[in-house]
Amino acid sequence: MNSAVSTARRRFSSAVNLAFTRYGNAEATDNKPLVIAHGLFGQKQNWNSVSKALQLRLKNQIFAVDMRNHGESPHVATMEYDEMAFDLVKFIETVVLPSTSEKFSSVHLLGHSMGGKAAMSLALSPKNSGLVDRLIVEDVSPNTMNKKSHSNFPYFIRAMKNADLSQSRKHIGQYLEPVVKDLATRQFLLTNLVSDDNGSRLKWKLNLDAIEEFLSHITSQTLTSGSFGGSALFQSGARSDYIAPQDYPVIKNLFPNATFDVIPDAGHWVHAEQPKLFIDSVVRFLGEKEEN
Repeated sequence: MNSAVSTARRRFSSAVNLAFTRYGNAEATDNKPLVIAHGLFGQKQNWNSVSKALQLRLKNQIFAVDMRNHGESPHVATMEYDEMAFDLVKFIETVVLPSTSEKFSSVHLLGHSMGGKAAMSLALSPKNSGLVDRLIVEDVSPNTMNKKSHSNFPYFIRAMKNADLSQSRKHIGQYLEPVVKDLATRQFLLTNLVSDDNGSRLKWKLNLDAIEEFLSHITSQTLTSGSFGGSALFQSGARSDYIAPQDYPVIKNLFPNATFDVIPDAGHWVHAEQPKLFIDSVVRFLGEKEEN
């Protein structure tokens, strides 16, 4: 057997069952389902208000997932992009498409940052690209994500691992403050704290060990091969440097039907910083359904 095929099959066999939240019921089929994949340190609950607003306008089913080692999804030892892409393939094939009673054979796919790179990996796969009708990538390019801000991530992870989880959320936040100086970032990380099984202390939803080990891969992996012929929208924040004009030719080479939308007064978290403009952009791209 071809070694590449063997590797792909082995990794697909280890694809995890992603936790998810569904918006809209099985009768909401005016538009194809939309699957949303969050970024590093994120989780599906961060997309609750945006998903609800999108579902009302698109009249479809929306599935926000927890990526592996995040949220309520399984903790596993590895998290390379092709593995995360296979997780999404399994989710689409076993959860999303069966929910449409075979009306649809593909979905719309939206990914932010790490989730956007995983979504691109799926769309660029010759074997699995047919599962994606339209692709939306929020503030990440196929090039490296290794930005200046990422140099702080190893320190964030180490501080989170060293925090005394028998303390209150407030005290843990105070412990992180000297390392995670930005309040919004600190609050974002703290959303990953939940009570343990007996309620006596807190725990991190994140698999910090795996994230720490694969952090370099997540932030520096570059996509260089494949082609997705479907429509693709690359959104970016005007104040973000994750997608720069010099990335456009690279994107167009891999995604020849790509269009670009720069959202004003937004940084890397476009959907959180400018939710209305973000939602309007997605709806324009996918097509709003009018009330009967």
